[in-house]
Amino acid sequence: MSTYFLGIDGGATKTLARLEGAEGEMATLRADGSSLTQDLASALHNVAGISRDMLAKHRLDPQQVTVACGIAGAGNPLSAQRLRERLQELKFAHVTVTSDAQTSLLGAGAGCPIVMVAIGTGSVAMRLGRDGAARQFGGWGLAIGDEGSGAAIGKSAVRALLWELDIYGRATTLLSRRIIALVGRDRATILPWLQKAGSKEYAALAPTVFDALPECELAVEIIHKTAGEVDRLISTASEGEPTLPLALLGGLADKIGPYLHADHRQRLIEPKGTALDGACLLARRVATHVALETA
Repeated sequence: MSTYFLGIDGGATKTLARLEGAEGEMATLRADGSSLTQDLASALHNVAGISRDMLAKHRLDPQQVTVACGIAGAGNPLSAQRLRERLQELKFAHVTVTSDAQTSLLGAGAGCPIVMVAIGTGSVAMRLGRDGAARQFGGWGLAIGDEGSGAAIGKSAVRALLWELDIYGRATTLLSRRIIALVGRDRATILPWLQKAGSKEYAALAPTVFDALPECELAVEIIHKTAGEVDRLISTASEGEPTLPLALLGGLADKIGPYLHADHRQRLIEPKGTALDGACLLARRVATHVALETA
């Protein structure tokens, strides 16, 4: 059985890696974002780099280490395989690549049945049922999904600004006056911003929306709409098991939580762990399973 366990949590804005031994945590490192969807080449580089740094820092033989990586965009099997191959080149004992939603689910409930909704740059819900089966809901990306996310909030704010410019020729609400200072004041400046904007750029506008609460009716409308989208994710993920505990993860969890439906707020528990905790738990489970198979 492996002596060490490396868990990696890769998202749009940051990558975290934690090395654990038999007695627990040894070290944590941080690197730039590693979303397989947004920039595959950078993601491969950053995950491999933080893995090499951890091995070098502790002078470890990679054959002593089982690694589990939960990363945004791993739902695409071709991208996940590219990352798996890159990590296998480092000669780890065992490599597992899965979605950050899966590791978030394991972390939130410490491996126990739960409904987990992650609300950050993007959004996704997962259920670990009492039968042990895991199922994902949402997480389709900004172009068609990510309802209830920071990126969706920013997109709604920009969309509202564009309507005000089209109808009135100026920003008329408090929120739009703040957004216009960030994205441009007319077509000549806004269109280039829109052409370059992705999930991170839209999500970066979300704090501006929250800062406009409660004075601005537009901001209130956007946040209530966003909370409704999260409520829908929760209801869908809870179907058939409506009494499962519910945990919210991600940078916007605390901000959106108070706006959820009362029934959902009553089910909320503090997450038992993070996606990084889930990745480390998965690494330990894989190592144990391999050891039992080879015994």
